[in-house]
Amino acid sequence: MSSSGSSLAEKIDLKLAETEASMPPTAQPVAKARSNTKRKAKRNLQQTLRSFHQRGGLFAFFFMAWLGFSGILLNQSADWGLDAIRVKASSIMAFYGLHTEPPKFGYFSGDAWLVPTLENTVVNGELAEEHIPSPLGMVSIGSDDAELIFIANHDSLSIFTPDVKRLDKLSGYMLPLGQIRRIGAHNGGMVALQGESVYLSTDGISWETYAGNGSDITWSETSPLPENIVTQSLPHARPSVALEQLLIDLHSGRLFGKLGAYFVNLVGIVCIWLSVSGVWMMWRTQKMRNNRSKN
Repeated sequence: MSSSGSSLAEKIDLKLAETEASMPPTAQPVAKARSNTKRKAKRNLQQTLRSFHQRGGLFAFFFMAWLGFSGILLNQSADWGLDAIRVKASSIMAFYGLHTEPPKFGYFSGDAWLVPTLENTVVNGELAEEHIPSPLGMVSIGSDDAELIFIANHDSLSIFTPDVKRLDKLSGYMLPLGQIRRIGAHNGGMVALQGESVYLSTDGISWETYAGNGSDITWSETSPLPENIVTQSLPHARPSVALEQLLIDLHSGRLFGKLGAYFVNLVGIVCIWLSVSGVWMMWRTQKMRNNRSKN
């Protein structure tokens, strides 16, 4: 486009020179000044548009390349497992306003302890393979060789070994009650669940109705955590965000708040302007070529 524009400018200069030569001597200075002004205006407009297209086009190239790349990642997120990958970098979490908060309370039963965090469930310093949201408490029953750890929330009961391997998860018809209100340990070495009634079990499979007054049941309740358990649980208390969500927020610019979204909108407007002005420049150049061929 620059070579065609240069040849076109030369021909315009030649045409103006011929016009000036045919004018009377007194009119030539005025006409020459006007032609120079028009010529400079046209050159300035063309140079400005070319410069804008070069710089704006380079910026738009990188931006559109990122949008295309991130769009492919989002379309393949489920197939590539990006929705299951968690990002924990503190610098990224700061954009979301998330910071690590040390846990303050947990549950204790015998030598076992449970610390619930925002995204994880920590049992005896180990991370449970599945997060148990809003736990009601925990109970540890049995000897060292046959110890079972029961963790309950309102609609399920999870059973773990002392090394935090889940043996089973009971919910729905597998439980003797519709909704769990609290969990406790019976003096007879059984786990107790309270709902409409109280039920006892040694293995979580066979249940019997409790008929006592509750004096022989110790219900699980939250307790302040000692410093050593807080230290062990702190690595699992770090907030995280799914990689898929991070890509969505980067793609839309919302990771950087309102300014990020406004910036993406501005770049979109610039890309539209580049397209419209590029078509206009192409049309104008073609029109001038057609006029030149007619002359």
